[in-house]
Amino acid sequence: MSMSERKLTPDLFRPANLDSNKSEEISKPSLSFWQDASRRLRKNRGAMIGLFAIVFIIIFSLIAPSLSKYGMDDQELMRANLPPKIPGLEKIGFLGVDGVDIRGVDQYEMKNVPKDQNFWFGTDPLGRDQWVRVWKGTQISLYIAFLAATIDLIVGVAYGGISAFYGGRVDNAMQRVVEVLYGIPNLVVIILFIIILDPGILSITLALVITGWIGMSRIVRAQILALKDREFVLASQTLGSTSGRLITKHLLPNTLGAIIVTSTFTIPGAIFFEAFLSFIGLGIQPPTASLGALISDGFRSLRIYPHLAIYPASIMCILMISFNLLGDGLRDALDPKMRR
Repeated sequence: MSMSERKLTPDLFRPANLDSNKSEEISKPSLSFWQDASRRLRKNRGAMIGLFAIVFIIIFSLIAPSLSKYGMDDQELMRANLPPKIPGLEKIGFLGVDGVDIRGVDQYEMKNVPKDQNFWFGTDPLGRDQWVRVWKGTQISLYIAFLAATIDLIVGVAYGGISAFYGGRVDNAMQRVVEVLYGIPNLVVIILFIIILDPGILSITLALVITGWIGMSRIVRAQILALKDREFVLASQTLGSTSGRLITKHLLPNTLGAIIVTSTFTIPGAIFFEAFLSFIGLGIQPPTASLGALISDGFRSLRIYPHLAIYPASIMCILMISFNLLGDGLRDALDPKMRR
């Protein structure tokens, strides 16, 4: 007898054993927004590699200069333009004197340098230790980069938030100021400050204070304009919340993801901005070193002494790539639309 011909009897049906307590059980642990973002960021290999490289370079830039017995401005023409030499690795071509092509190095200089003097990144035309100068220059470049991010966070967030929240005439007046400043190139602002002041960190800092926060203010303004008419903001306003509480408790926390991502992308832009100014002679001036200034000095003798430009350029490239990888990872982690 086939299954279609078999009669259905009540004994073929049995009630399922259902546990009412398990019907409300949550199979996965409950995660907050920041816990979920942190979990997704850790899964992004590129972002974690970038974060590791950034932390390593920051820590090493603080420690590395103390590993050399020479100061940043210790000059000795007898050891000018020496190639890199690392103890124990002298036989490797690009790391030691014995195996490196020294056609561009004066043999008289080589004979008059004591064997116990090791310069890991070589020396510059004035005989200064390039190892110390590169890592001190990294400190200066990172200072300017994080200064730009700080100005973004303080000035840009406050300006954009106030403009969007109050709207009306306040927004119109504040945005006209932004449009005027946005139409002035940073290079023109730098040149104006150089006419008044000397080229250096102060001129770059003032230029960033005047024009560096405009991009952040526009992003914050757009985010708050989209949020301030939402139901949770109107409900809080109906319950008597003050303007300050609405901004700090409801609006800014919901724009924090965009703020963090924008700040992360601001840092490599500031590093490149400083390097460009130093390369054309409008940035950091000797004897102070920065990555851009060191690349500019090394570019003049790139064919003869390539090590003078290779090391600072490599560190700057690693920093910019790492910050961009971290920024991409933060954007994906903080964007709810990217959840899978």
